[in-house]
Amino acid sequence: MKISTAIKSLSMTTVGAAIITVGLNPAVVYALPTPVSSSLILQADSDAGGGLITDIDSDSQLGTVNPLSASVSAFATSGEASVLSQAKGTATWIDSSQGVVNLTDIGWNTVAVNSGSAQLFNGLDWSYEFISDATGFFTLDYDISSSGTDTFGLNGFLFNWSGPEGGTFFGSSTSGTLQRAIVAGENYIVTIKNQANISGGLGTREAFIDGTFKWKIDTATASVPESNTVLGLLAFSVFSVSSLLKYKPKTVRSIASVE
Repeated sequence: MKISTAIKSLSMTTVGAAIITVGLNPAVVYALPTPVSSSLILQADSDAGGGLITDIDSDSQLGTVNPLSASVSAFATSGEASVLSQAKGTATWIDSSQGVVNLTDIGWNTVAVNSGSAQLFNGLDWSYEFISDATGFFTLDYDISSSGTDTFGLNGFLFNWSGPEGGTFFGSSTSGTLQRAIVAGENYIVTIKNQANISGGLGTREAFIDGTFKWKIDTATASVPESNTVLGLLAFSVFSVSSLLKYKPKTVRSIASVE
């Protein structure tokens, strides 16, 4: 009676749905790109009229995806005049396929400058080189904001891409998303570089720009069953359950005769 009850509890709908669910749930394979190198290289140049002061800071790695950070600050004076140029940068990875770059406090503070300059665009800023393990896309979300008494000269960020689609320019106080195609086995280099610079009679002013860049290399592929495969699974599930239910009485009688 226990075997008979167990067989009766089976239904064509339950078993068929289970089989079809397995068939419709594709096997998803995620391929991670191979990191080749990455770096943060910042440079600040300041001149208040008495000569150029430069500060450079960098952080780099080969084949790993450890956090990177760098910061620069160059302070120049000439009598009562002064120029302070500065910048900060961090880069973090979730894995070799995604991460976040923050380039912040990029700008200057000047006081009574008749003839001078403040430049932050002579560094490389952020760079990442990788080899794609599968065909897919590089996607970048960017959010850029600027502030200060006079934001002239901040000039946004330059995005460079070694692939066929090339780079582009992000203006200050903008946001959006861009995408670049990648091909399995190809080598790619992506860089993000600030364009902040100003020169001449700077007077007294301050201006800063911040950029947050969230990127992802999406190379997920899925094997989706064709329609005829799904129909075959459906037919097989119906046949299997039907055969099981037809065979049930013989199985129960056989067990009962043994007892």
